Amino acid sequence: MIAAIDTNILLDILVNDIKFSEKSLELLEKQSHLGSFIISPIVYSELLVFFLKNYETKTAISKLGEFLEDMTIQILDFTKEDLILSAQAWQSFSNIKQIICPKCGAVNQFNCKRCNLQVLWRYHIITDFLIGAHAQNHADAILTRDRGYYKRYFKLKITS
Repeated sequence: MIAAIDTNILLDILVNDIKFSEKSLELLEKQSHLGSFIISPIVYSELLVFFLKNYETKTAISKLGEFLEDMTIQILDFTKEDLILSAQAWQSFSNIKQIICPKCGAVNQFNCKRCNLQVLWRYHIITDFLIGAHAQNHADAILTRDRGYYKRYFKLKITS
């Protein structure tokens, strides 16, 4: 089984997040016995930002490479099919005029207290759709904390 990993799971571990790091480590440990791990180039880029905050570029790239190697995570490039699927999912998302909870997928609507205008909020950007499309096309599951979002737009097993 191949599991794609979302950025939030790996950042939980890297920043030693009090609330999520232990759970994310347990998730990776459990999944490591079932198969291999991949990330998309977007996840790589998002992780590199963390390392660039602490090191100059060459060292940051090296440290990220070591981290991915230690975790036995491979970077898998995008295909044209990934780009098409992400664009289709983004189009569907863009048409929704409500706010969708990234955790559970519930649809919400908020109106301005003063003028009653509906307030729209786009929690996700196109990179999130690229990560989801990449996972759907190249993995059996995605490890993430954004269950509701990925479940709504992609056909893949979601593990958190």
